[in-house]
Amino acid sequence: FAEKNENSLAILLFISTAIALLHIASNLLNTYYDFKYKIDDADHCYDETLVKELLHEDEVINVAWLCLAFSMMFFGSGVVVMRSAHLIPYVLFFKAVFIGFNYSTGFKFKHNCLGEFVVYMTFGPSIATFVYSCLSKGLFSWVVLISSSPLGIAIAAILFAGNVRSAGHDLKCGVRTVANQIGIKNSLNLYSLLLLMPYIQVTGFAILYHHLELTLIWALVPVTLYFATYPHRSSVTDGISGLFDRTVINFHLFASYYLCLLYYVTG
Repeated sequence: FAEKNENSLAILLFISTAIALLHIASNLLNTYYDFKYKIDDADHCYDETLVKELLHEDEVINVAWLCLAFSMMFFGSGVVVMRSAHLIPYVLFFKAVFIGFNYSTGFKFKHNCLGEFVVYMTFGPSIATFVYSCLSKGLFSWVVLISSSPLGIAIAAILFAGNVRSAGHDLKCGVRTVANQIGIKNSLNLYSLLLLMPYIQVTGFAILYHHLELTLIWALVPVTLYFATYPHRSSVTDGISGLFDRTVINFHLFASYYLCLLYYVTG
């Protein structure tokens, strides 16, 4: 940090809670509107909260608004602790609120081939820049933005795997995703690229900023290659059936190792 805030621990606590609550609110809104628009039904669903009546519609939407309200409250508390107003945290937080609401309704980003892009931006560069700016008195860092991009792509790959898995059903429901617009063959090729792209980005970042230790991330490439090529080595049904779960495992392995390496090089 070029200029670390003296109350960084308290700020981190407040903004982390705000981020978590906003994420919960967004997920609940997605659950509610997927059920309302009949994307999730008794014949096809990966979120059974409303389909199996684990919760009622009113309960889900009310908890979502409550989480959103508390998220704003914790963000406001973090701003108070910062003791000064900075534009970047405000812009990024309320951009996340806008995306969270419009992901499944309103502008319907996920219904118009923008799901992966907004997830990449939100959980990659945006969230990293937001946290850094809050802790460093409103500063911006290209290093933070660039170094967070591989994680954003790895998370977007999880969503893409889910969209490949449900491409046919989404198309019947009128949901346009990248997966059902480019076809299964191209989707699997793009999926493989999304799994390998973070390694290429980390390597470029390591060379650009002279932190060649980061290239140790390539130790995980054999595992990722196995996951990336599995759909091409098996039948379409077998390749897609476990696609989502394999992508989640790959993300956890990559993220854990990459964050440890980042911690090591930043000392």
